[in-house]
Amino acid sequence: MSAHWDHATALDRLEGDESLLQELIAIFFEEYPQLSDRLRHALAQSDLAAVRQTAHSLKGSLGYIGFIDAADLALEVEKASRAEDAAGAAGLAAALMTEIEAAQKTMVATGGRNHGPVAR
Repeated sequence: MSAHWDHATALDRLEGDESLLQELIAIFFEEYPQLSDRLRHALAQSDLAAVRQTAHSLKGSLGYIGFIDAADLALEVEKASRAEDAAGAAGLAAALMTEIEAAQKTMVATGGRNHGPVAR
Protein backbone atom coordinates (compact mmCIF):
# COMPACT_ATOMS: atom_id res chain seq x y z
CA MET A 1 0.00 0.00 0.00
CA SER A 2 1.30 3.42 -0.84
CA ALA A 3 -0.19 6.69 0.31
CA HIS A 4 -1.45 9.29 -2.09
CA TRP A 5 0.93 12.22 -2.02
CA ASP A 6 -0.13 15.37 -3.83
CA HIS A 7 3.31 16.87 -4.26
CA ALA A 8 2.11 19.56 -6.66
CA THR A 9 -0.50 20.95 -4.27
CA ALA A 10 1.90 20.89 -1.33
CA LEU A 11 4.56 22.63 -3.38
CA ASP A 12 2.06 25.22 -4.58
CA ARG A 13 1.19 26.06 -0.95
CA LEU A 14 4.86 26.83 -0.40
CA GLU A 15 5.23 28.94 -3.54
CA GLY A 16 7.40 26.31 -5.19
CA ASP A 17 9.96 26.05 -2.39
CA GLU A 18 10.98 22.39 -2.67
CA SER A 19 13.59 22.58 0.09
CA LEU A 20 11.02 24.00 2.52
CA LEU A 21 8.59 21.24 1.59
CA GLN A 22 11.24 18.61 2.25
CA GLU A 23 12.07 20.24 5.57
CA LEU A 24 8.40 20.27 6.62
CA ILE A 25 7.99 16.63 5.65
CA ALA A 26 11.08 15.70 7.66
CA ILE A 27 9.79 17.63 10.68
CA PHE A 28 6.41 15.94 10.44
CA PHE A 29 7.89 12.45 10.40
CA GLU A 30 10.25 13.35 13.28
CA GLU A 31 7.30 14.55 15.37
CA TYR A 32 4.85 11.84 14.31
CA PRO A 33 5.93 9.20 16.88
CA GLN A 34 5.00 11.61 19.69
CA LEU A 35 1.68 12.42 18.06
CA SER A 36 0.82 8.76 17.50
CA ASP A 37 1.70 8.00 21.13
CA ARG A 38 -0.50 10.89 22.25
CA LEU A 39 -3.35 9.61 20.09
CA ARG A 40 -3.01 6.03 21.35
CA HIS A 41 -2.86 7.19 24.96
CA ALA A 42 -5.91 9.44 24.53
CA LEU A 43 -7.85 6.57 22.97
CA ALA A 44 -6.82 4.19 25.76
CA GLN A 45 -7.98 6.74 28.34
CA SER A 46 -11.18 7.54 26.39
CA ASP A 47 -10.06 11.18 26.42
CA LEU A 48 -12.00 12.27 23.36
CA ALA A 49 -10.97 15.91 23.75
CA ALA A 50 -7.31 14.89 23.44
CA VAL A 51 -8.17 12.58 20.53
CA ARG A 52 -9.90 15.49 18.79
CA GLN A 53 -6.99 17.89 19.41
CA THR A 54 -4.39 15.42 18.19
CA ALA A 55 -6.42 14.49 15.12
CA HIS A 56 -6.87 18.20 14.37
CA SER A 57 -3.10 18.75 14.54
CA LEU A 58 -2.46 15.76 12.29
CA LYS A 59 -5.11 16.91 9.82
CA GLY A 60 -3.48 20.30 9.35
CA SER A 61 0.05 18.99 9.06
CA LEU A 62 -0.83 16.16 6.70
CA GLY A 63 -2.89 18.39 4.45
CA TYR A 64 -0.18 21.00 4.30
CA ILE A 65 2.51 18.55 3.18
CA GLY A 66 0.19 16.96 0.62
CA PHE A 67 -1.06 13.73 2.19
CA ILE A 68 -4.69 14.49 1.48
CA ASP A 69 -6.15 11.01 2.14
CA ALA A 70 -4.46 10.88 5.53
CA ALA A 71 -5.66 14.41 6.31
CA ASP A 72 -9.20 13.32 5.41
CA LEU A 73 -8.91 10.36 7.79
CA ALA A 74 -7.68 12.68 10.55
CA LEU A 75 -10.76 14.84 9.93
CA GLU A 76 -12.96 11.75 10.32
CA VAL A 77 -11.23 10.92 13.63
CA GLU A 78 -11.84 14.49 14.73
CA LYS A 79 -15.54 14.26 13.78
CA ALA A 80 -15.99 10.91 15.54
CA SER A 81 -14.41 12.25 18.71
CA ARG A 82 -16.59 15.35 18.55
CA ALA A 83 -19.64 13.07 18.25
CA GLU A 84 -18.34 11.16 21.30
CA ASP A 85 -18.03 7.97 19.25
CA ALA A 86 -15.03 6.40 20.97
CA ALA A 87 -15.24 3.12 19.04
CA GLY A 88 -15.54 4.93 15.72
CA ALA A 89 -12.66 7.24 16.59
CA ALA A 90 -10.49 4.26 17.55
CA GLY A 91 -11.19 2.44 14.28
CA LEU A 92 -10.57 5.54 12.22
CA ALA A 93 -7.41 6.32 14.20
CA ALA A 94 -6.06 2.86 13.41
CA ALA A 95 -6.74 3.47 9.70
CA LEU A 96 -5.12 6.89 10.00
CA MET A 97 -1.95 5.49 11.54
CA THR A 98 -1.77 2.85 8.82
CA GLU A 99 -2.13 5.58 6.19
CA ILE A 100 0.61 7.67 7.81
CA GLU A 101 2.92 4.66 7.91
CA ALA A 102 2.22 4.18 4.19
CA ALA A 103 2.99 7.87 3.65
CA GLN A 104 6.30 7.44 5.40
CA LYS A 105 7.12 4.42 3.23
CA THR A 106 6.21 6.47 0.16
CA MET A 107 8.68 9.15 1.23
CA VAL A 108 11.42 6.58 1.79
CA ALA A 109 10.70 4.81 -1.50
CA THR A 110 10.71 8.03 -3.52
CA GLY A 111 13.40 9.80 -1.58
CA GLY A 112 10.70 12.33 -0.77
CA ARG A 113 10.96 13.75 -4.24
CA ASN A 114 8.18 12.19 -6.28
CA HIS A 115 6.97 15.03 -8.47
CA GLY A 116 3.42 13.83 -8.86
CA PRO A 117 0.71 12.10 -6.89
CA VAL A 118 1.55 8.58 -5.81
CA ALA A 119 -1.33 6.32 -6.78
CA ARG A 120 -2.88 3.88 -4.35
